[in-house]
Formats: sequence, structure tokens, C-alpha cells
Amino acid sequence: MNISVEALQAPTKDSLDAWLNTPRLAKCGEVFTPAESMWRPDKSASDSVNWKAAIACVSPDWQPWLHAALAHRMANSAARTVANTASVLSRAAQIGLDPLNEGQLIALRERFNYREFSVIAAFIAFWHDCESLEQRPSQPLIDAYQALPKKKNSSNDVILSLDPEQGPFMQVEQDALHQWIHEQFCHGQLDFEQYLYLRMLMIYGQRGAQVRMMVFGDVTKSEQGCKVRFHWAKQKDDEAGWREKSETFSLNEDLYNTVQAYKAMVLEQLWQTYPNGADWNAAIENVPLFCRKLDDEAGFLERLTPPILLNSPLQKDLEEAPQSTFHIGSGTIKRWLSCIERMEGFPISPRTHQPLKVTRGHRFRHTLGTDLSNAGLSEFAIARALMHSDTRTVRKYRAVSPELLALIDAKMSDHLALVVNAFTGIIITDRTSAINGDRADRLIEDVAVCGSAAACHLDAPYTCYACGKFQPLLYANHREVLERLERRREQTIATDKTTGVLWDRAILACRKVILDCEAMRRSSDSRRQKNDRSV
Repeated sequence: MNISVEALQAPTKDSLDAWLNTPRLAKCGEVFTPAESMWRPDKSASDSVNWKAAIACVSPDWQPWLHAALAHRMANSAARTVANTASVLSRAAQIGLDPLNEGQLIALRERFNYREFSVIAAFIAFWHDCESLEQRPSQPLIDAYQALPKKKNSSNDVILSLDPEQGPFMQVEQDALHQWIHEQFCHGQLDFEQYLYLRMLMIYGQRGAQVRMMVFGDVTKSEQGCKVRFHWAKQKDDEAGWREKSETFSLNEDLYNTVQAYKAMVLEQLWQTYPNGADWNAAIENVPLFCRKLDDEAGFLERLTPPILLNSPLQKDLEEAPQSTFHIGSGTIKRWLSCIERMEGFPISPRTHQPLKVTRGHRFRHTLGTDLSNAGLSEFAIARALMHSDTRTVRKYRAVSPELLALIDAKMSDHLALVVNAFTGIIITDRTSAINGDRADRLIEDVAVCGSAAACHLDAPYTCYACGKFQPLLYANHREVLERLERRREQTIATDKTTGVLWDRAILACRKVILDCEAMRRSSDSRRQKNDRSV
């Protein structure tokens, strides 16, 4: 890596052009040249920085300095942050608004949403603080940005409005997703990486960037139990940077064992694929849990069967420390999740009657915050769980009423039962029409007949409703069984949520039986009344 002295010197009006043509170090650790038409020093980032379109938002005499300010931003912030900034500035240019013109600030605020306007304001403040640049936004302009009331309508907040596509998942949605993930992983439809990524999001609610930073060495076991380490994101000052500051959380032993099984598989594949790349027995602790496998120039055939890890000379460096180059990019994760949403049998949202939206990864964060608040945890505890530096941003979770969530959950349960297909048996009118109906040992209490040829040792009738051999009786009291199922689930989930949600499929199947029986009885009564009238 060769960085010239000129790259470290403050540019003047006369030297600015040469400064922009000098390679500089981006925050990700890779080199970029500001004068290049597009910036993408971080190959794991999904977006490139189009600075040419961005600088068109200001007058020509300011454009070179805005260009330099964006280059400074690339050296101090993540590539995705700079790409977002350039995108918003280019849109401002398209509509003819200048972020350096104090008279146009209100128009900027009205044309952009709260987050986008905040991106502009944060960048202008950053530029003002770049003392090495001769031309910078004035202090009165910074004061005008700070004094301008932020346009944020709380009714549009995805958490407070319980937005069905971006807000927190309801409990029945969480349970259906949890069950589906486990089933697909057990049947080989989800690979280790996809399963672990979704499980980490569901359990810990961290940002996608934090999960993507994980390496195998972040998952440990000691006398204090199993632990997992997550690194902070969006930090400032000395604590900023990739994997600079971390927090440790408890980890379920089953999930720890799953990670270790995956680790052993990856280690074996690394030795086979890159036997001379590194001492993988030493490097495995620094290998990403979610690996980048291809570079931008990868061909079609290579993309069909990608290697276990990106082929790079930096593999040797993994013996010493994690390397950001090898970590999966956000774009790859989005493609994963998009494909998962389209998989057969993926849970349907009873609120939208469409597949659950998991591509918006912040939903898991919103869900954890809401659940922790409704469980009675303090704002401090919620902030710590979500790795917030203060409690200000978690207060909105307090406004989501647990009674409202419970009401929505109750209303959705029957809808979910209709779309999950948990009940696959046949409803019978009486024992004579059932398979094994003549066998007393196949009668399940007074609610159903078991159609299995072999003896079954399941916990009847609780685990039977989701069995394809289950033959519920049309006029039996299935609601009583449902109440018993739900009580048992509550007792189990109070101590172990992972085990407790395994009751959900039986509960949904029982609800479906109740709905189908009611529909069949109404149809039968209707036909009988029609026949009576005809007589």
C-alpha cells in the first residue's frame, strides 16, 4: 500500500486538482483515487459512490471542494454512508436545490424525508469541521440547519404504527418464522450461513452490519457458559471503526454447537480449497461466520459453484486478525433474504396476506425492542440489549402497548391457521368412517381416531393435530384441546422459548380443525334446512 505524502497534506486552491488525483486511504483500509469517476474501495459494499452526480447540487466554484469533502468523508466513514450521502445530494441536484443555500433549506426538508434530510445535515456539519479544506460551509449555515425543526411525523413511525412490512413482527409471525427456519434447515433447504444469519437476527436484534462483522472467534464457551460477541456500529470518535468495540451476550448451547459444526465444516473446506493460503487451524478463529466468496470479476461458472472464501493474498493475514475484505456484503445478504421470501411454504403474514418481509433486517431489531419493553425491562436494559449508547432512541418502544399487541395476535391467529397448512389429516363424522375406527386402542380421547398402522408414542392429543394420520371427529370439543395446548405452550415458553414455540404448529393445526369443523357443520345445517323447506 503506497500513500504519498501529498495525500496527507491539506489542499489549497492551486493544489486541489493534484490532491484529488492522489490515491487516498478509505476507512475500510483500501485505497481509492478521488478523481476516479466511481469510488468503490470496499468491494463488499453493494453501492458505488457517484460523486460527479452529487457535486452538481452546488455552484461550479464550490464543486471541487464538495468533491474533496466527499473524499474526506470516505476516509472517515463507511462506504455505504458515503454512497447514501452522494445519492441524496445527486437527487437534490436533479430538483435544483442547493444544500449550501440557506434560503432553500425549508424546501430541502419538505422534499426529502426525515432520514434523507438528516444525511444532508450531517454531511454539511462534517464538511464544516474539515479544517484542512479552505472552502467550507459557514457557521451561520450550520446554525440554520440545526435550528430548522425536523419534519418527523410519529404516526408514520414503523414501530409506533406497527407497520406490517417494516415494523415489529407479531408473536404469531415470529413463531411461524422460527418454526419454518428450523424445518427448512433440518431438511437441507437452508444452508448453515442462511440459518445462522436469520437466527442471530431473531435472537439478538442487532444491525445487519454487526452480524456481518462476526468471525468464528466471536462464539466461545467457558466455565461461565456459551457466549457470543457483537461489535458496535455507528460509533464516533476513538470508538469508531470496524470491530473496534464489542459487547458480549449469552448464547444458547444448541446454537453454539451448531456454529461449531459449521466451523468444522468450513475448516475442512478451507484446507481442501486453499491448502497453501494460510495455516487454517490458526486462521479459522478470524474467518468470517458469513464469508465473501467472489470478487467483482468472477465469471458465470464460478458464480454457480463459488469457493468457500474469496481467493485473495490477504488470506495469510487471517492468522493474525480478521480482515474486512473477506466479510460478506450487504447486497449478497439482501439477495439471500429475497430468495428466502420466495421459497415454497414461506410463512404468510396474516396482516398483508403476503410472504413475511425479512429483507428489511431492522424489523428484527424493532421486534426485540418491542418485546423487551412489553416484558417490563427498563430503558437502560433495552438500550444495552440493542447496543445503543443512550436510552433516547429506545423510548418509542414504551409507546407500543402490550395489550394492543396481544389483541392483534389474537385476531391474527385464526388467519395464520388458514395459510400455514399445519393440519393435513381428514375430518370424520363418526368412528365408522375412520381408518382404524373399529380399534379401541386407536381412539384418541373422545376427539379423534389415529389412522396410523403402527403404534404411536407421541403425547396425544397435543402432538397429534399436525400429524397426517390424525382423523378429528366433526362434533368433538376441539376448543377444549386448544385451551389445554395454549396453556402448555405458555408454561413451556416461560422457561424456554426455543422449545415453547415447537407447540405452535400443533396449535395452528388445532385452530384449523376448529375452523374446518365449524364450516362443515354450517354447510350440513344449511343443506338440512334446505331439504326441510323443500319437503
